[in-house]
Amino acid sequence: MGYRGPIPKPSAIARAEGNPGKRRLNDSEPQPRATTPRCPDHLDALAKKEWKRLVPVLRRMKVLTEADGMTLANLCQTYCTMVKAQEKLTEMGILYKSPSGYIQQSPLFSMVNNCIDMITKLSREFGLTPAARSRIVAQTETEPEDDLWALLNAPRERVYPPQPEPKPQ
Repeated sequence: MGYRGPIPKPSAIARAEGNPGKRRLNDSEPQPRATTPRCPDHLDALAKKEWKRLVPVLRRMKVLTEADGMTLANLCQTYCTMVKAQEKLTEMGILYKSPSGYIQQSPLFSMVNNCIDMITKLSREFGLTPAARSRIVAQTETEPEDDLWALLNAPRERVYPPQPEPKPQ
């Protein structure tokens, strides 16, 4: 059974976009720790290089969590597949002659395009495309998340109990 309508956005993304639909947000949504997942061993060399390039970017953007390893691995491996398919396509050309003699588009052309589509979708998940970033409002360190947070972290004046007046001698 599939979803009806668009896939729901994580609450953090909806908040960052200003909750344009004004729908009630899920306050009980799981919150994975903001730590860097381990790079999977199954990635090939080019995919691991892309992993090492993207991790610092995602950490600076504060969007990488312990739960994101598989999605990031898929992005990196798909990027690697696209690069290899593009290199082969460049070498062989976009057209080829089939065994029956017909000129056809190379299957590599479709593979490259499918990889590009998948890379774009996975990049949106992390806010790595210009359109995805334009909808997100990043919070700064000093910007309070809500009024309670601001109240609890506001500077307070220290109040001392009244001191008894000295007795005259």
